Amino acid sequence: MERIPNLLFIIIGSFLGVTMSLFLLTIKSVKNKANIFLGIYVLFISIYFLQGLIFRMGWMPDFPHIVHLQLFYEVSAGALIYLYVRSCTEKNFEMKPVLWLHFLPVLIYLFYSIPYLLQSGEEKFAFYHEYVMEFKNQGPLWLSVLKCSLASVYLVLSFRLIQQYKRHLTNEASYIDATYHQWLLLFSSSVLLPIVGIMAWAFLGASETTKTVTLAFIFLFIFSIYLVSLFKPEIFHTFPNQIIVKEEEEVKKQKYESSSLKEAKKEQFIEKLVKHMEVEKPYRESDLVLSALAEQVDIPAHYLSQVINEKMNCSFLDFVNGYRVEEAKQMLHSVDYENYTIIAVAYEAGFNSKTAFYSAFKKHAGETPSAFRKSVQNASNV
Repeated sequence: MERIPNLLFIIIGSFLGVTMSLFLLTIKSVKNKANIFLGIYVLFISIYFLQGLIFRMGWMPDFPHIVHLQLFYEVSAGALIYLYVRSCTEKNFEMKPVLWLHFLPVLIYLFYSIPYLLQSGEEKFAFYHEYVMEFKNQGPLWLSVLKCSLASVYLVLSFRLIQQYKRHLTNEASYIDATYHQWLLLFSSSVLLPIVGIMAWAFLGASETTKTVTLAFIFLFIFSIYLVSLFKPEIFHTFPNQIIVKEEEEVKKQKYESSSLKEAKKEQFIEKLVKHMEVEKPYRESDLVLSALAEQVDIPAHYLSQVINEKMNCSFLDFVNGYRVEEAKQMLHSVDYENYTIIAVAYEAGFNSKTAFYSAFKKHAGETPSAFRKSVQNASNV
């Protein structure tokens, strides 16, 4: 008799996987390319559940050719995840011909699987029964090792892209919504699904427990995507402050221009920038970005970034937050704001989240906003 946990995973997993993949493949947004990669990825995962559902409903003889298709997920997962992360973080992402080479392992695996794919429906049904129900025909060990290695490479590549995007945000934006790169980290970590599954089946031995654990991990991942779609739907529509990938010659030119920036000019830029920050207080704009500030002070964005990094010895994010923290300290010290809550002071100073405010305040002031306000109040009562 089918165990209840497996049966629930199969029924609910099939529903969640198919509906989510259809949603991602049909949704209209500026992130269509990214959603297509994600939709295909979820669809591949869903085949695990669909096969089990079709088998237990007695429909397998009518749909025998669905068998074995889930194994293509194991060789395509890494590429799909990497391209999803890249299309989320790269502005105006295009699927250039060279990027199709990431699916070369899938093509090679397709040729490797031709003898099986050409089998009759009865033979495929027998294979499914042996592979899933009797835990036989696990395939050669070298193929399992190769799939794990491929997934591991893409895990590293995806994490490098995410770290690059995070560094980009600190130099381009004055506020970082951690949800976006945390989502990318969570999604990229799903590359571990095929790694764990393959290693469990190939090295620990296939069993009912192994199958249940594998299905549980896949189910939890699909369910997490559903939660994200409910509580942070904007993730599937847009990504903030994407990286602008410049052509190689333009990068070389910009690097040359940056190196030729004279020290006297840097001092002029810094003086102009500091005066603007103190007089106009643009840091009160919670969504201030480097390009907008560069336009306000009439300094090329790459020069502005350079002088902040070199002369102020900090990132754009820390530079702006430094002014916001000083503004907040003045408010917390002023009787005009004594009735303001700490979070209200944070918003007035330009922050748009409590977490970001507390983190920046502790970094720049050396103590929490609450401790600072209390010390001010104690000093005034002396």
